[in-house]
Amino acid sequence: DPHAALAPDAPILHAGLDVEIADAGRFQFGTGVSLGQGSRVELEPGGALAIGDAVSISRSVHLAAATARQLRIGSRTTIQDGCRIYGNVRIGRDCILAPNNFLSSGTHAFDVEPHRLIHEQEQLAPAPDQPIQVFDDCWLGINTVVTPGVTIGRGCVVGANSVVTRDLPPYSVAVGNPAQVVRRRLNFAPKARIEAGKPEDRPYFYHGFEPDAGEGLNADPDFMLALRHPAASVVRLGLSGAGGRIEHAGQSRALPQQADLVEFPLESQPAAAAVLTFHTTHRCRLQWAELA
Repeated sequence: DPHAALAPDAPILHAGLDVEIADAGRFQFGTGVSLGQGSRVELEPGGALAIGDAVSISRSVHLAAATARQLRIGSRTTIQDGCRIYGNVRIGRDCILAPNNFLSSGTHAFDVEPHRLIHEQEQLAPAPDQPIQVFDDCWLGINTVVTPGVTIGRGCVVGANSVVTRDLPPYSVAVGNPAQVVRRRLNFAPKARIEAGKPEDRPYFYHGFEPDAGEGLNADPDFMLALRHPAASVVRLGLSGAGGRIEHAGQSRALPQQADLVEFPLESQPAAAAVLTFHTTHRCRLQWAELA
């Protein structure tokens, strides 16, 4: 209803001239999101686009999610002129995509029955969708291509004109076609204990965290921690929440309302550097984590 009152706290999308939003799917956005001139959002029924807070999308960007595809862009990420992002793609917080990046989780079948035309093969045996994930704090240089199924670890830098065809480990600097790791931005070395108040530990609060004015980090319902202790048998978290549950590896615990310890046994000895995944039913605040 064009005359309906807007809720006082409803986010407002700042759109430039000639922006098109073909929204037959689900479109969510946070506060301070801008879409530059000539950009297009295209969502088919059952497709979804979720954009965090303070995301800047420049001119002539095309974002598209087909049926059953989810495209997510984390808070404070910038997507510069001419980028094309299609399908099941997740881009983390605080990323920079330079102009003319291309990321797509889809491709075309071309050698199933190679005597046939490619578009005929696509009808006979469509290529499966392979999700792309770009973790927080990554910078993809101008004209970067990311192919289906690739995961780019936290903190990576990809040089201009690169084609990323394989996963990149955290804090890598990669260049070329295909992209190769040439050095490390940071010696990513997970340890047994990390604390939210220590800036040097922040890379190991690997995914799903927002900074907070006080002690601790606000965690998303799904978050990841990078920890290392070859002899560990349990993982412990110092956290607080507003009720609800926290889950890890099929086990569930109550979220304490005051800062307290939550512990999970490890089902198997962790690898040299393990990224552990957690899910909560309500948001929580994490002060520290350790393997013991």
